Amino acid sequence: MIFEITLSRFYSRGDERRLFQGLNDISAIENIQGVGKNLLLTIKVNSLNKGSMRELLALLWRYGIPLMPLRSLAEKTKFSWLNDEQGYWYGSMFNDN
Repeated sequence: MIFEITLSRFYSRGDERRLFQGLNDISAIENIQGVGKNLLLTIKVNSLNKGSMRELLALLWRYGIPLMPLRSLAEKTKFSWLNDEQGYWYGSMFNDN
């Protein structure tokens, strides 16, 4: 699946490099492509497990990147835990603000 995420502001080249290193460390991410100020992430959903999903959420959250593009994953049984309203990610993923 391809997910388009909106990048936040980077404060240095190292800051930007750390985001991309983090994304590259998630083996389920097959491809990362820049499109303007956005990124297209090609993710092998079948290879994405709970641990790697948590890593992706935490990484995007840390950089202030809206999680709404990932909301379709919550419809999958193995990611039903994303629907937990107590999760730190919930507001960013499900609120259309």
